[in-house]
Amino acid sequence: MDASMKMFKYSRTSTLILLPKLDEKIWDIQPEGWPNTIRWNAGHIYAEAESFLHDADRSYEITNPEWLDLFLDGTRPSDWPDLSQVPTKDEIIEALKEQEKRIEAYFSDKLQNEASHVRDINGMLLDTVDASLQFVTWHEGLHLGILKSMRLELQ
Repeated sequence: MDASMKMFKYSRTSTLILLPKLDEKIWDIQPEGWPNTIRWNAGHIYAEAESFLHDADRSYEITNPEWLDLFLDGTRPSDWPDLSQVPTKDEIIEALKEQEKRIEAYFSDKLQNEASHVRDINGMLLDTVDASLQFVTWHEGLHLGILKSMRLELQ
């Protein structure tokens, strides 16, 4: 298994160890000074991975596309019009588990491919599938740190 895929799986495993431990009662509390909630951060990890990897390979099909309007960068839980449309803790955790398997199965032999759509992240070009997966992994680690910090604030 490629090093980038191993690191992605490690990051996702870490996320999936933490999220079930967080009581759902605190998933929608937005502490003072924090721009989002635990639910938003967990859903954001999922949605951004779908978006970035779809750009890396346009044949990669986004699952739960309706979640993108809830969780992509720039969205906020305070803007959600209908809370009944927001996925539950269990739905997000299951989607993250399924996504990990899908990403591994779909991309394991495609990491060297050029990106279908190159993203420019402050001058860093995500011009290959591997670069996109590395960014997704870094991004997940960043939000895992946020989730751990929020846990300390809320529990």
